[in-house]
This record gives sequence, structure tokens and C-alpha cells, in this order.
Amino acid sequence: MHIQISEHIKLAPLVESDAADILKAVNVSRASLGKFLPWVEGVNNIESAKKYILERVNSGLNGSQWFKIYYKDNLSGVFAIKYICPDLNIAELGYWLSCDAQGNGIISQVITKAPQLLTSTHVKFIEFRCLEKNAASIKVALKSGALLVDVIPNFLVADDVWQNLNIYRAAVK
Repeated sequence: MHIQISEHIKLAPLVESDAADILKAVNVSRASLGKFLPWVEGVNNIESAKKYILERVNSGLNGSQWFKIYYKDNLSGVFAIKYICPDLNIAELGYWLSCDAQGNGIISQVITKAPQLLTSTHVKFIEFRCLEKNAASIKVALKSGALLVDVIPNFLVADDVWQNLNIYRAAVK
């Protein structure tokens, strides 16, 4: 199953056999991704890339769906509905892109199609969780119409400094 987002962007389910391509994308972008994503350091060989994939696709979290992002036919990142909270009708989204694909509006385009992935749910809101210094992810959240709804102080050390976790929320369109 592929989901065509635009002429050059498509999603496909993330599977264990994507490990080599995931490792390649992480290696190309290790320095930039590692500033905000604590898992990056641990993805450093094929086995750890397989573990990264399997932990996500087999998370058992309600409504979880994980996709690889293809940009111009290259695996360029990951997009996920990480979890759906049925009590609050909120879907938490997650994503990352390799640095060679960044700056092309890819994630914003994928998010405009996210409601298609949620049609069989009662989700009314999408949620983004971004470290306070992750300007690119915050920009994506704001561009999607999300508003800052909560802050978890001193969430983790990233880029050598304690950072708050900002929580943004937008209505599903």
C-alpha cells in the first residue's frame, strides 16, 4: 500500500527490511537529527536500525501507524501516527527527514493528507510534541494551524542543554 502525497512524495508502510535505507538516511543526517531525537545515537548499524523499526511498528499503541517517506524515489524519513488517545480523540504525529530532503515542504504536505489515515477513527485533533529549540518542527506544527497547548519543563537534555517539550494541537481539517 502506497499513499501518493504529491508527484515526488509518497508514503509506504515501514517494515523491517527497510533497515539498510533507514540506517543510510540516519547516517547522512546524524548530526542534525541527533540534536533533537535521542534515539539517533543508538541507530548505528543494521541490527539497531531493525530494532528501531520493530520497536515502532510493534509498539502496540492504540492507532499506531508508521510509514517511510519517499521523496523523489529515495527513502528520506519517517512519518507516524504514534498513538491515538480515544478518550480525548487526539492523534500524536511524529516525523523526521534526512537533511538532503529537508526544506521542500515534505512534512507539511504529508500532514495535509494525514486526515485520510484517520478516517476510520474519531480523531478530532492532531498533536505535535517538539523540543523547544527544534525550530523546524515547531514551524511545521504552526503551519498546520496548531497552537501551543502545554509545556513539559526540562523534558530532556538535547544539544547539550535541558529543553522543554512543547505540545501543539490542531483541529483535523
